[in-house]
Amino acid sequence: METTLTSGTLTSLPGRYAKALFDLAREEGQVGSVGASLRSLSKLIQSSSILKQALANPTLRREEQAAALTEICLSLNAPEAVQSFARQLLKAQRIPYLPHIEKIYRSLVSQAKGEQRIEVISAYRLTSAQSELLEDKLKKVFPGRVKLNFVNDSRALGGVMVRIGSRVIDATLVTQLSQLATVMKGNS
Repeated sequence: METTLTSGTLTSLPGRYAKALFDLAREEGQVGSVGASLRSLSKLIQSSSILKQALANPTLRREEQAAALTEICLSLNAPEAVQSFARQLLKAQRIPYLPHIEKIYRSLVSQAKGEQRIEVISAYRLTSAQSELLEDKLKKVFPGRVKLNFVNDSRALGGVMVRIGSRVIDATLVTQLSQLATVMKGNS
């Protein structure tokens, strides 16, 4: 899910870290490689409970944790900016914020490119024809470059939900059934 860039998001702790890293990456001309490495590092840490525990373990010396984190970054071919950033997060005990920082960073990249990020949630994977039709319709409504992120969520049962920033267009079966139940309660 994409993070909406609001003043509150950017002034939050993860927002300030993401903005600082984004500004540094832009100065060094490494916005893409920093973003890709940041995403890989975040996914790796999130997917490994052992790694998460090791980075949060107070009995391990910070130097050992930093060395391990540097080795991980090197194995990911992460730019020096990401390596330094990760060590700084570790030193400040902010590694748990990494997934949120990465999402905000991604939003900053999209904003800089002039992209409108739209999340489309459906119970089942849309066919390519459905995806193309939806994308064409959304491009007519929202000016600029549109980038769709398709997410499958079986809780929707059917239909589709579209999130554009803080706006939501909900045409899922679950919502329609809920609205019908509300109406029926009012008539009894």
